[in-house]
Amino acid sequence: MSALLKDRVWVMLSEVAKRGVYPLHGSRLGIYRIPVDITEHADINAIMNSLKSSGFKIDSYADRIYVTDRWTENGIDIITQQGLEANLDITVEIITGDVVDIIYQIKPLETFGDHYWIKNYRQKTDTNAKIIIDTVIWNTKIGDKLIDHYQKSQKLSPDDAIKKLDEMTPLKKNPISRNSSSIAQNQETIDKASPQPQVQANAPPATPSPQTPPAMKGGDTTISLVGTGNSYSKIDGPIDPEFKTKRQVAGMYQGIKVWGPVDPPGQLGIWGTEVTVDFDICIADGACIEACPVNVFEWLDTPGHPASEKKPFMMREKDCIFCMACENVCPPQCVKIFQKNQ
Repeated sequence: MSALLKDRVWVMLSEVAKRGVYPLHGSRLGIYRIPVDITEHADINAIMNSLKSSGFKIDSYADRIYVTDRWTENGIDIITQQGLEANLDITVEIITGDVVDIIYQIKPLETFGDHYWIKNYRQKTDTNAKIIIDTVIWNTKIGDKLIDHYQKSQKLSPDDAIKKLDEMTPLKKNPISRNSSSIAQNQETIDKASPQPQVQANAPPATPSPQTPPAMKGGDTTISLVGTGNSYSKIDGPIDPEFKTKRQVAGMYQGIKVWGPVDPPGQLGIWGTEVTVDFDICIADGACIEACPVNVFEWLDTPGHPASEKKPFMMREKDCIFCMACENVCPPQCVKIFQKNQ
């Protein structure tokens, strides 16, 4: 069984998944959230092209890619001793965006007919879905970006990041070759593709206009997101529910309390009063932003932080209706909701 992001998996007994997804309306969903962004149409095309030689059926619609594996089960009728055959399939849905969601659904066996003789149907189908997922991660641009994410968030070398990805995708099919030199080539290709500013001959050097540090914008702000705290590593959840009795308020960011210790950019503390998020645990998966019915959160750039380079900032904290949705869906458990006066 694939070890891919095993601590980021939900199994749901519901037909409804996040983002309004209703993949085939069955009974069991496997959902993976991967902390990389695929937002350009060119990236979606690149992923599809990388999978053409995999033997899977590839389709797309809008920002989604559908990868289907089909196989045949053979057996013998115990009464007539005649040969039996069943054509089965499993579809994996890749939802692109600021984060990548990978969803698959195991349909009831009865969907394909009265194939009572098939043994271990769910286990086989689950394994085939994991083969698709491992292949998608390893063989496509998603893998490139995930390796880059590991290098930045966990301070891994290119070789260690590739090894981590390799260990997490043991079921990959027809794996491509990955090494540190290929990572450098991919980055060089990206750099070449990026437009370079044109400099006019004999033009006077441009004088940069003074910029306000990102954390110093807005009123009631005393906390900066820039500094010399670069020696910190990502920490695991959950958030300490008793942090208000153990920590002191270190400052404010646009009117939102920040609980120390704070040593930017590597240590940012816990933010908020009623809607609180431990920024040092947050991996920017975006589940809280999607779950919130009143749009409390907005992304805040936090470049240089080991866990993720953006965080869900509770800009509209006072609008919280205390539904607990964000706290319940957070994979690393970095969110804690306090009722007023708690």
